[in-house]
Amino acid sequence: MFKDWGSRLVVPAVLGLALFALTANADTVCDTDYNGDGVTNEADAEIFQSALGSQEGDDNYFEQADHDANGVITATDFAVFVSCR
Repeated sequence: MFKDWGSRLVVPAVLGLALFALTANADTVCDTDYNGDGVTNEADAEIFQSALGSQEGDDNYFEQADHDANGVITATDFAVFVSCR
């Protein structure tokens, strides 16, 4: 799987990588192909962006984007998204 970010990134990847370095742990799940097309790309970033800030029970909550499984999609989950290979 490869990442094709296109020209629009939600937040700078450097910030995401820094957050990932501070927050990632062995329980992190790295399945970032949210739409199942075989690649992690801009379409998946848009799915993540639409879920960012949501929590379990919200209409826009997307469980697969909650990489740390804490019930809230935050910058920590975004850090995993940009860091997974």
